[in-house]
Amino acid sequence: LGVVGVILFFVVTWRQRMRIRALARLEKFRREFIADLSHEIKTPLTGILGAADLMDGDSPLVTMIKKEAGRLNALVQQILDLARLEREGEVLRREEVDLAELVRETVARFQPKARVAGIDLAVAKASAPSLRGVCDPQLIAEALDNLIENALRHSGSPTVRVSCAQTGSDVRLVVEDAGRGVPPGESERIFERFHRVDPARTAETGGAGLGLAIVRRIARLQGGEVVCEPVVPHGARFVMRLPHQPVDS
Repeated sequence: LGVVGVILFFVVTWRQRMRIRALARLEKFRREFIADLSHEIKTPLTGILGAADLMDGDSPLVTMIKKEAGRLNALVQQILDLARLEREGEVLRREEVDLAELVRETVARFQPKARVAGIDLAVAKASAPSLRGVCDPQLIAEALDNLIENALRHSGSPTVRVSCAQTGSDVRLVVEDAGRGVPPGESERIFERFHRVDPARTAETGGAGLGLAIVRRIARLQGGEVVCEPVVPHGARFVMRLPHQPVDS
């Protein structure tokens, strides 16, 4: 019985390892397939967008082509971004950066879009005037882009505040709105790929439910995490916590 038990143990262990390897190969194939397919879609889509820009007039048909092609192009780009972040061996490009200045630059870049939407977008008064550290500034900017875009497009809030501060050994990048908030039980699911809290509203405002998944992946690549907190009396606060890596003196 002892010998039989040992043999069974090794057989079961071997089968589990084979299953894990098969699943890993399947997941790798899925990522590569999605990335390749997105590249193939993006090429003709770029041609469609270019042709639409050359079309004369402001007819409803031309406007619809530009709008829907733009939405599809944004979706393809988000899929490519997520595939890039999930790729094995992703290398972080760490460099010295002032995170507070990065926040201010990102907010300034979104000001035209916020004004068109009638939303008061600003850096919060509590934000640090300067906070130097070592990180991948391109990825941090990409995460902030997605958080601000999410607040402007989906929150229904008249105001959006962005801040950066150090708490202990962590850096907190916060995007807070005073909108409809996130329903109970959805604060974790909203970071899942393609999950949308209100599909009907998303059909009007655009988006495919990938922006927050990208933010979470970026936070974890940096050794941190992102969470959604409720705001009293209403609204949502997205907090990206990152380990603070001070600049060597």
